[in-house]
Amino acid sequence: MARKYIIVDSQGNALAHGVGGQVPGSRVWSLQVDEKAADRVMEQAQVALVGKSESTPGMEARVLRREKNEIYLEPIRPLSEDARMNLRVPVRFSSYLYPISGGWKGREPIVSRDLSCGGVAFCCARGLETGEIVEVVVPVTAQPLVVRLKILRAQPAQDGEFFYAGCFVELVREEENMIREAVFSLQIRNNE
Repeated sequence: MARKYIIVDSQGNALAHGVGGQVPGSRVWSLQVDEKAADRVMEQAQVALVGKSESTPGMEARVLRREKNEIYLEPIRPLSEDARMNLRVPVRFSSYLYPISGGWKGREPIVSRDLSCGGVAFCCARGLETGEIVEVVVPVTAQPLVVRLKILRAQPAQDGEFFYAGCFVELVREEENMIREAVFSLQIRNNE
């Protein structure tokens, strides 16, 4: 059965989307990628394969060879779930926060700095507390999502704004998959 992966270099940069799996009767894996992406993958000694769904296991692999648009890889070790959750992409979008646990009302405009499968970093003018829960609109998914976010850390930014990092909480599987797909697509687009 063919599985979908994003192929990532040692710095966490997405190189390509790949479709494939283990070669029958062999330890080697093969993935179909587009030709431009194949060139980028072949420049690497090792890569990480991050599954596009929860059920697709990730792994670190050694790049062996290429035949047209097919890349052959040798698995080295399984990839931790943290690797998939921490794959982040710089992306700028305007959105809004809505309070859940804070002592404020209304909505607060934000501008994102980056997005990962596990959370978002952003700037806004309102002071937020570490541990506060807010809802955030994520407009870069196939359909805009409103998801909960826990504020992890804050620091002053420029022009009286604050910079925040937050992690998603209470996501359902469909929301996780939509965010993961958006992160992967944005990573590839940024590297093309």
